[in-house]
Amino acid sequence: MSRLLNILSARRAVKEAHFMSRADLLKLQESRWRAMARYALEMSPFYRRHLAGIDVERCQITDIPPLTKELLVANWDQIVPDKRLHRAALEAFLNEPQNWGTLLHGRWMVSTTSGTTGPGFAVPHDIASVDWGHACQNLRNSASPHSATQPPLPLFRRRLKVIAFVTAKAPSISAALYATRPWIGSLFCKYHSINITAPWSEILAEVQRIQPDAMMGYASLFGRLAQAQLNGELDLHPPKDGGYIWAGGDAVTPGIRDLCRRAFGIEPFSMYGCGETLGIARQWRGMEHLHCHDDMLVFEAVDAADQPVPDGVLSDHALVTPLINKALPLLRYRINDRVKLGPVDARWPFKRIEQIIGRSTMCYVFKTPERRVFIGTNFLFFMDEQCDVAIYQFRQTGPDAVECLFVPQPGVDVAALLQDLEAQMRRCLDDGGCPSVKATARMVAQLSPDPRTGKVEQNVPLPDETA
Repeated sequence: MSRLLNILSARRAVKEAHFMSRADLLKLQESRWRAMARYALEMSPFYRRHLAGIDVERCQITDIPPLTKELLVANWDQIVPDKRLHRAALEAFLNEPQNWGTLLHGRWMVSTTSGTTGPGFAVPHDIASVDWGHACQNLRNSASPHSATQPPLPLFRRRLKVIAFVTAKAPSISAALYATRPWIGSLFCKYHSINITAPWSEILAEVQRIQPDAMMGYASLFGRLAQAQLNGELDLHPPKDGGYIWAGGDAVTPGIRDLCRRAFGIEPFSMYGCGETLGIARQWRGMEHLHCHDDMLVFEAVDAADQPVPDGVLSDHALVTPLINKALPLLRYRINDRVKLGPVDARWPFKRIEQIIGRSTMCYVFKTPERRVFIGTNFLFFMDEQCDVAIYQFRQTGPDAVECLFVPQPGVDVAALLQDLEAQMRRCLDDGGCPSVKATARMVAQLSPDPRTGKVEQNVPLPDETA
């Protein structure tokens, strides 16, 4: 019953934000981040040191010093307010696989971060904050607040069949969200989960058997499924009106978007978030870009000195302040995504995200023989609009060499595309101070995912032995 009350309360608050003016939404956002700052000061010895000399009743949020992942991990037990959530307790809980997907003490969802921005670690979320995320998923689904509604109960038709692709080899966020979803959702949809790290033949067979109306998972996975559909390995017929594909965890590239449109008649919608903060932004039906959940978090695009960058300018990184989860209070938490914000939409009071470029910490260390550090997201800049490539991966093959593996779109002139990719790589490396690094491109039939996460990584550098 408490979960139902959580959902109803969250649904009401989420829907009220839809119809606010931008000014009123920012007032609500400010009241919530100040409340979270007061809570952090009251409960956390770390924040009492970290915010020394700052009046959280009068300061601007930009006056609060950012919190890095290194600071969070080093000071964990002085940041989390409940001793049952200290690091040793969380690690002991997750060391037992039977606990994966269950609620710790009936009130916290615990999972591990993916490790794409550094070593993974266990993160707790109040189940109430998780239910806010589910409310957003159900209500923010349209081009205008007036047409955004809860899906109707399927009284005279079958429930929508939904596949959630989850990482089952570890206590991942995808598996935890699926296992702890509120029971009321089963009244509207029939859910199935598939382990994304299972053998590819098993995944294809299970998808074919279920015949889903909707799917949720990694964007790179949907690129592979679309290829299988076009190659005749799958025969799916999702409905064009009620069907959908929600993709997150990696980038929905132009190539993947086009593959899904041709294979399934449906373009994937993008979701954006991370394990520490859950959902940050999503793309809604009829909308070209993602929109931030500004009532549930503060999202800042900043330069290398943590100063705000204007709309339309690509940031060095981003800072996120979640406003609902009190299990782990995070004030201006740094995530190493490079983002470009846009104007507020005329119909919604939420900030727009126009571009997300990978992880700025994805570094290649070359030795030619001098040591050169190259940021892998520079490759993604020219790939961001590359429609002739379905799926791709940049992989370091030696101390002075990198190659681009790519699956081309059908009908593309592969020789011309290969030449263009190598020229673009050469230009990026030269501009990045790596003129001696060899750059090659190679067409492949398919790309294999990381066996641990099930994701096709876009940058795969060699370990830096001198770091």
